[in-house]
Amino acid sequence: MSNSNRKLGLMPGSVVYTGENPNYNITITVIYYSKDFHKRETFSSTDKIDIDLKFKGNIWINIDGINDVNLIKDIGKMFDIDTLSMEDIANPEQRVKIDDRDTYILIILKMLQMEILTKDVQYEQLSLVIKKNILITFQETPYDPFEIIRTRLEIAGARLRSQDVSYLAYILIDIIVDNYLLILDEVENEIDEIESQLIESADKDDLENIIALKQNIAILKKFISPVRELISKLQTRSMLNYFHEDMKYYLGDLNDHGIIVFDTVDMLNNRATELIQLYHSMISNTMNEIMKILAIISTIFMPLSFIVGLYGMNFDNMPELKWHYGYYMTLGLMAILVGLMIFYFKKKKWF
Repeated sequence: MSNSNRKLGLMPGSVVYTGENPNYNITITVIYYSKDFHKRETFSSTDKIDIDLKFKGNIWINIDGINDVNLIKDIGKMFDIDTLSMEDIANPEQRVKIDDRDTYILIILKMLQMEILTKDVQYEQLSLVIKKNILITFQETPYDPFEIIRTRLEIAGARLRSQDVSYLAYILIDIIVDNYLLILDEVENEIDEIESQLIESADKDDLENIIALKQNIAILKKFISPVRELISKLQTRSMLNYFHEDMKYYLGDLNDHGIIVFDTVDMLNNRATELIQLYHSMISNTMNEIMKILAIISTIFMPLSFIVGLYGMNFDNMPELKWHYGYYMTLGLMAILVGLMIFYFKKKKWF
């Protein structure tokens, strides 16, 4: 049964995991931090999760794994997250979005990575819930590029520790967007390589590589394009309850990155389409070259065939047939014709 079919017939707000890792072990990491304090705790899904909600500083709760629906529901009840939001969090195929739910905002993004050997694009959903002094992040797997942020939070006097959770959320989103740019650079390099290969010698393997490249770009465009609108919404006045006025400069910079990413993925999509046109053009040119060579060979043999046909008619009144040097003269004439035609074709640069 298709994963999406698991939700057919269910009421809105039904929390159902529709991903590919139903038996994944979940890890919950809780980081308490303020300007002068840092504490990190880790729980498994079987542990009793004890979170100090009375902590006066900031709290970052990260859940690695969303396959345990009961745990997701418990987290939702603990922080008063409605079932519609929990339904979106448990659905890894949820579109990129931002929702203002009055007491918190929900942001859903896709983290992307490219396999080094296969060049395939892999994606993982990241959901962020921002509520007062608490940031909750839900991930499908333990992979994320955020370990450097956790390390920075451990450093006494780090600027990140003196900021609220909205700044931390901005940092996480900025890392994801910057990672998009790294992946797009890899895709652009791949396009350049395929383009050079096509110009040198196009073959069937190149078309397969282009199709695989188009599929990867389609994935990138699907998840990257909506990010521009998401970042724009972060700059609206309705978000001031979560991102204070001092954040507008950071969000403006993030918006610039979003525009660059959007324009880049659109440009790469156009270039990939042009690669297909270039492939067909190069194949057509190759066929034209083959046909030209065959036409030249046929043209060279046309007068030779005429001479052979002429003297193959076996009429009695053909004096040349009885001439002692007739055979050698005919061969010489044929050789001279071939030489003259090759010289002419070379002079015209036909080959």
